[in-house]
Amino acid sequence: MSQPSSGQIIVYIQDKARLADLISQMKDEREEFIKYQDYLEIHASLSETEKKQIFEYQNRVKIIFMTASASRGLSFPKTKHILVDIPRFEIEKNLMEVIQVIYRGRGNYEQDGVKKTLDDQEKELIFYLSEQAIYDPNNLNSSIEDSAEKRKLSLRESVLSLFNILLILKVSIMTRIFGYGKIGNDKFILIPIGGKSVFTAGYTFSSKMSSLIKQLKKEHYKDRYNERLKEIYSQLEKLLKSAEFTLQGDNSYSEEDKKSSYLKLQELLKREFIKILNTNFADLLDFAPVETGYISGSLLIVPVAHRIVKETYKMRIDQKQMNGQNKNLLNQLNEIYKDLNNPPNLRFAIYEAMELVQNLQEQPFKTQRLEQNSQCNDQYYLFPLFTFLSGEFINEYFSRGEEEPEDQRFRDILENYIRSIYPVGNVLPIGHKYKDFPFLVFRSYSLNEIRSKLFTDKYFLTSNDLNVLNLILYQDN
Repeated sequence: MSQPSSGQIIVYIQDKARLADLISQMKDEREEFIKYQDYLEIHASLSETEKKQIFEYQNRVKIIFMTASASRGLSFPKTKHILVDIPRFEIEKNLMEVIQVIYRGRGNYEQDGVKKTLDDQEKELIFYLSEQAIYDPNNLNSSIEDSAEKRKLSLRESVLSLFNILLILKVSIMTRIFGYGKIGNDKFILIPIGGKSVFTAGYTFSSKMSSLIKQLKKEHYKDRYNERLKEIYSQLEKLLKSAEFTLQGDNSYSEEDKKSSYLKLQELLKREFIKILNTNFADLLDFAPVETGYISGSLLIVPVAHRIVKETYKMRIDQKQMNGQNKNLLNQLNEIYKDLNNPPNLRFAIYEAMELVQNLQEQPFKTQRLEQNSQCNDQYYLFPLFTFLSGEFINEYFSRGEEEPEDQRFRDILENYIRSIYPVGNVLPIGHKYKDFPFLVFRSYSLNEIRSKLFTDKYFLTSNDLNVLNLILYQDN
C-alpha cells in the first residue's frame, strides 16, 4: 500500500458483514486509514452523496472494497491487484459475480492530460478459499485407530471440496476468455448463471417493518459507533414483539381443506403417537391425510396459499420515550429520514415507521391493537421437525422467558437455516420470543420451482453442491 507504483487494489467480498470487519481491522492496524482518501467502500446500501463521491475519488484511492451488488457498471483502470474472497454460500450463483470482478480492473484513465491504460500490463489475481473439516476426536465408541482414520477421511473430503471449487472456477474463467476450459484432456464449456430471488407484489405493513429493522441493523453493523441506529431498531423490535398469528380458510373450498393441519397434528402426536408405537403400528392408518408439506433437512415447510394469515399486534409506546429530556423515537426516525447521507431505500422505509409512531403517541397511555390479513401464493410457514416429539420440552424452555444471546436467538437460527436452502423474504415474526414453539412465516417465489427441478430430467447439475466428478463422467461413450 505504501508504494505508489503498486497500483490500486480491488478487494471483493460478497458478505457485507465480513467486509465491514476487514475495514474495521485495517483501521485498527494502521495509523491512518481514511475513507475517500485511502479507500472506497462500495455496496448496495449507498446514499446518493456516497455514489457521487465514488466517481470523484475512484482513481485517487489505493484500495476499493466492494460487493457484487454494487460493483456493476464500475471500472477501476488503475487496478493491478484483485483479491477475491470465494463465498461458501450459493457457489453456483456467486461464481458469475466472481468472474465479473476480474473485468472491473480495466479501461482508460487520464493522467496529466494524457490517456493511459494498464490493460497491456501483467496483473495479479488472488483467490481466497476456506473449508472446514469436522470430526469428533473424543468419540468414546471409536478406537484410537478409527478416530485417526476418520480424521484423515474428513480432511481428505475438505481438500477435495476445495479442489472442486478451484477446478470449477478455473474452467468458468477459461470459458469466459477462450470459449472453453480443460479438465485433464477433455474440454468443457462451463457458464455459471447468476440469479436473484423475486417475490410477487404485495408487501404487508409488518413485512415492511421487518425489512426496515433489518436495514437498520445492517447500517449499524457498518457504523458500529452509531448508537442511535441500534436504539431505534431495538425500540421498533420491542414495539412489535407482541404478535399473534392465525391461519384462516378463505371462502373458496379445495381438497386441502379436508386434510389435517400440521398445527393440530402437533397436539395429537404428543398424546397418541408414542402410545400407538408401543401398541400397534396398524393404528397409524387411522390418521387422516395431512396437508401438503415439504421436509427440508430438519424443517417442515407448509404452503399456505389457500389460507389467510391473520396477524394481531399489541403496541404501546414506552413512557421513557415520551420524556422531554430524551429524544423520543419519532424525532430519531425523523433525523434519519432527513439525513441525505443515508441510503434512499432506508429513508423511504423510515416514513411508514414514523406514521406508526405518530399514531401511537396520540394516545400514549393506551395499548393499541393492529390487525392485518394477507393471502399470497408464495407464502409458507415452517417449524422444526423435532417439535412433534419434543413439544413439551420446547414449551417449557420458552415458558421460562430466558433472554437469549443476541447471536443465538432461536428465531434467527431458523431464518439463517431456511435462507441457506431457499431464497426467502418477508420473514416474520419480528420479535424473537415464542410462547409455545418456534416458527417462521415467510414468502418465497422460487421455492416451488426449485423443488420441482429436483424431480425432473430436464436439468443437469441442479444440486446445491457442484461436483467436478459429474462433469468428467458426463460424456458420450
